Amino acid sequence: MIYVVTVGRMVHKVLMDQRSSADVIFWGTFTSLQLSPNQLRPYNGCLAGFAGDQVEVRGYVELRTTFSDESTTRTITIRYIVVNTSSAYNLLLGRPSLKKLGAVALTAHMKMKLPSPKGGVITIKSD
Repeated sequence: MIYVVTVGRMVHKVLMDQRSSADVIFWGTFTSLQLSPNQLRPYNGCLAGFAGDQVEVRGYVELRTTFSDESTTRTITIRYIVVNTSSAYNLLLGRPSLKKLGAVALTAHMKMKLPSPKGGVITIKSD
């Protein structure tokens, strides 16, 4: 798990899931970030949970999300699908955001590496 900053707040318990085809924010996190349901845009697809069951999709929201290490930051806009289910995590970052970041998740080392806007590499360590 890593943490990121979105809506000006630090969000812990972020799961990087290279198998997921979606970036997900869970309803409890959505409400605790004090986001308004009016910000939700309609989402016509369906989403399957970890166990293969369908989860209720409330819509999607686009949020600027910042990734950083001790010296460098990078911010991108991520389209999060908002789901009405509980989870041990607050956000799930899947293939869409990993691709947009050009990130590599190093599971064995519990790190994620991504290109820095300045040409270096940002290394995010698991908390």
